[in-house]
Amino acid sequence: MKIITLIFFLSFFVLFRESAAASNSLAKETSPYLLQHKDNPVDWHPWGEEAFLKAKKENKLIFLSIGYSTCHWCHVMAHESFENEHFAKLLNKYFISIKVDREELPHIDAYYQKVYATMNSKGGGWPLTIMMTADKKPFFSGTYVPLSAGYGSRGLMDIINSVATISHQKLAQMGEKVLLSVEQSQKFSNHKAQLMSGLANKTISDFKSYYDFNNSGFSNRPKFPEASKIILLLKLYEITKNKESLDMSLSALDAMAKGGIYDQIEGGFYRYTVDEKWQIPHFEKMLYTNGELLEAYSLAYKHTKNPLYKKIIDETIAQMDKRFQIGGVYMSASNADSKNREGKNEEGFYFVYEHDEAFEYLKKRGLKESVINAALGYLGITEDGNFEGHLSNPHITADVAPKALQRAKELLLEMRKTREYPFVDNKINTAWNALYIKGKFKAAIADKKYVMQAKKSLDALLEKMYVEGELYHQSVPNVKPTQKALLEDYAFLTSALFEAYQATLEQRYFKLYKEIVEKSITLFYREGRWLESNDGFVTYADISERAYASALAQQSINLLNYATVLADMKKFAMAKEIAELYSATINASPSSYPTATLASLMFEYEPIFIKSTKSNLDSFDANDIKYPFVYRYVYDADEYLACKINSCFSYDTEFEKVKKDIESLLKR
Repeated sequence: MKIITLIFFLSFFVLFRESAAASNSLAKETSPYLLQHKDNPVDWHPWGEEAFLKAKKENKLIFLSIGYSTCHWCHVMAHESFENEHFAKLLNKYFISIKVDREELPHIDAYYQKVYATMNSKGGGWPLTIMMTADKKPFFSGTYVPLSAGYGSRGLMDIINSVATISHQKLAQMGEKVLLSVEQSQKFSNHKAQLMSGLANKTISDFKSYYDFNNSGFSNRPKFPEASKIILLLKLYEITKNKESLDMSLSALDAMAKGGIYDQIEGGFYRYTVDEKWQIPHFEKMLYTNGELLEAYSLAYKHTKNPLYKKIIDETIAQMDKRFQIGGVYMSASNADSKNREGKNEEGFYFVYEHDEAFEYLKKRGLKESVINAALGYLGITEDGNFEGHLSNPHITADVAPKALQRAKELLLEMRKTREYPFVDNKINTAWNALYIKGKFKAAIADKKYVMQAKKSLDALLEKMYVEGELYHQSVPNVKPTQKALLEDYAFLTSALFEAYQATLEQRYFKLYKEIVEKSITLFYREGRWLESNDGFVTYADISERAYASALAQQSINLLNYATVLADMKKFAMAKEIAELYSATINASPSSYPTATLASLMFEYEPIFIKSTKSNLDSFDANDIKYPFVYRYVYDADEYLACKINSCFSYDTEFEKVKKDIESLLKR
C-alpha cells in the first residue's frame, strides 16, 4: 500500500512539474491578454529590461508581438503559430519573445506602430510583429503573419529561418537605419504657426470633400464611428449654424443607430463594420467606442430632441451596465468570437441569427406567422442572410416598426441566452473609464438621472485608481493597481472631472480637477513637448487619433479651460503652445485631427465661464445657451458674471441679460 501511495505521489509530482513548466513568464501577469498566452509553448516574457538583458546574455534576438484580448487576427496568429510546438521550438532557439498588451502599454504600441509605418510606408495594426536586436534595433515589422506562406505574405517559419542565417551585426546595421528614420520622423519643429481664422468653415469644407453621402460616415470600408468627428461637426453647427455640418453629423448617427454596427437586440455599439453600409460589424464591443458615442448622441439630442437618440443612449448605458460594469467601474471590451454549439470559437456566433431557427423559435413562443415575418423583415433577418452566407446580423430595414417588434426582440434576446456570451476583458482602464463616464455625464442632456450614475462611477474609479495621490493606468478586479498612469489617463480623467463639476458644482471635483492638471504637467511636460508616459520609454504625444480622441489635444482643451476659469496665463500659454505647434498640420487637414481642431476653434470662439452663487447657477442649464463653449463656476457674488480668459464682459442680476450678451458673440 505504501508503494502504491508513493507511486501515486511521484506521478502527481511529475505531472505538477510538467504543468508548471508548461507555463511561461506571462503566468505572473494580470493582463487578460497576456494570460491568454501563458500556456503557449513559446517562451513569452512581459515587456521589461529583464527580457532584453536575457537576450543579450544568451546572444539572441527579440521577437515582439503586440495585440489585445479582443483582437480577432491576434487569436488567429496565436492559434496558427504561437500554439504550434514546432514553430515555438524554432522561435525559442533564436529569439527571446516578448508579448505586449497594447491596452496596457499603449505608448509602447504607439512607438512600434511608428516603426512599422517607417519601414512599410503605411499604417500598421494588430497584431503587430517586430523583430529586433537585443538593444532594440528593429529589422523586421509586420502585422498578421501566417505560419506558412499565404495571404500575399511570406510564412513566419521561413522568415525566422532566413533571419537565423544573417549575422547579428548586419541585422543591427539594418536596425540602426530604421531607428534613424524613426528619430527623424519624431523630430519636431519648434516653429509656431499662427492659428488660422476661418477654421470653422474650412473644416466643414474639408469634411464635405470625402464624406460618404450615399451611406453616411467618413470612410468607405472598414467603417468606424469616429465619434470625435461627429462631435466636432455638432460643435461646428453651434458656431456657424451651417446646416451641412448638422446634416453630416445626424446622417452618420442615424445610419449607425439603424445599422448593424449597433446591437439592435441588446444595445451598445460594436467597434466597426467591414462593409460600407454599416451592416456587418466586427463584433467586439469597446468601452471607449460606447463612451465617445454617448457624448455624440447626447449632443445630437440637445439639438434635435430626436427620441431615437434618447433610445440609443438609454439602451447603450443599460447594456454597458449589464455586461461591463463591476464594482461601479467598467471593464474594457468584449470579444468578437464566442463558443458555438461545437465548443469552437466562431466570430459573431452569440449575436447573429439563422432565419428558419429564429422563425420557429418565435412561432413556438406564440407569435403569429405574419407578425414574425414583419419583425424579422424589419430587423433584416432573412433566409439569404448577410453574414457568412445564411446568417443575419440584425439591422433596421424600414422607417416604421411593426407593432409586435418589442415582443419579437425580447424573444430574440431569449434565444441568445442559450448561447455563451463572448469573453470580456476585465481590465479596468482609467482613460477608457474616464471617456465613458464623461459620456454618461453628457447623457444627462437626455435624462438627468445619469448624473448620479456617472458620479457613482467616477467616485468608484477614483477610489480604485487614484491611491494616495498616485494615479494608475489600469488594474483588474480585486487586485491593487501597480502600473503608473499615462498622459491619456490624466487628460481624460481631467475632462471627466470637469464634466462632473459642470453637472454637480461640487467643489471636491473642481479641487481634484486642478490637482490632476498640475500633476500632469509635472509628469509629462518637457520643454514644449508632452510625453505619453513617465516610465523612461520616450514616446512623444501627438494630435493624431488612433482608436479614440487624442490625449494631447484633450490636454490642450483642459489647459485652456483651466486657464480661463482661474485666469492662469501660464496654463493659457501651454494650451496655445500645443495648438500653435500643430497649427500647420491642422490647417492642412482639419477634419483629420478633430479633437485638435476643436481645441484650435476654442481659441477663436473662447470658453466663457458664468460665475455666480451655486443657487444661482443651479437655476439654469448651460446647454440651453446658444454658444458652444459656455460653463459654470461657483463664485461668491449674487450677480451673474460672464468671463473669458482675460476679461469679464457681462455683469447683471438677471440671468437672461447675461445669456443674451453671450449669444450675441456669435453674431458679430
